[in-house]
Amino acid sequence: MQLFLKKIYTVWCAIVFIGLFILVFPFFLIIIWVPAWHKHCFYINKIWATIALFFVGIKTEISGLENLNSKNQYVYCANHFSLLDIVSFGFSPNSVVYVGKSSLAKIPLFGFMFKKLHVTVNRKSIKDSYNSLQLALLKMGDERSLVMFPEGGIMSKSIPKMTRFKDGAFRAAITKQIPLVPVTLPDNWIILPDEKIPLINRKKMRMIFHQPISTEGLNMEDVPALKEKVFKVITDELNKYH
Repeated sequence: MQLFLKKIYTVWCAIVFIGLFILVFPFFLIIIWVPAWHKHCFYINKIWATIALFFVGIKTEISGLENLNSKNQYVYCANHFSLLDIVSFGFSPNSVVYVGKSSLAKIPLFGFMFKKLHVTVNRKSIKDSYNSLQLALLKMGDERSLVMFPEGGIMSKSIPKMTRFKDGAFRAAITKQIPLVPVTLPDNWIILPDEKIPLINRKKMRMIFHQPISTEGLNMEDVPALKEKVFKVITDELNKYH
């Protein structure tokens, strides 16, 4: 009986998320055709995430926003165990550019929107990874922040333990001389597991924004130390929950 109810709940969640996305998609289309408006996709993402989670009964607990200034640019680095992690950043304090895997572009409607407003990357190609990072820096301009999952995708086979971080997020922060913000997402992998046919669990979605880490005056030789510092902050927070 419990399994049956979970299947029904999963179908309801899919209807809500897809249905609401179809409703807001025309607004994404309008923004796409005017590059100067791309930063405003932030508001549509926030509305979509807030309403969808409300209708499926998933409460949110966002902490650490007092550490951030919505007028500043950041590079957000988060653990990545679930596709729900992308939705979570609808609650970031400012407009963001995502760097996501190239397969996201294949999702009907969503993929078109994502590729136009954000950046896709083939992580198996060093050249494509480099070009995607340059494009992300360009799309950020002087107003949008950057969301990167430094594990390079949902890579861990021992969730909630993270895999080794890649350099991209840290190089981006140093290039722009803007702060890195570690972000811990402790529950998303339980709510929406990374499985071929996942069943959704109703649970509070928590998101923790940690203190920004300055990159002012740093160069590429500081990347390893930065990776280690951010990795430790997120790992310590995950250990509090699991």
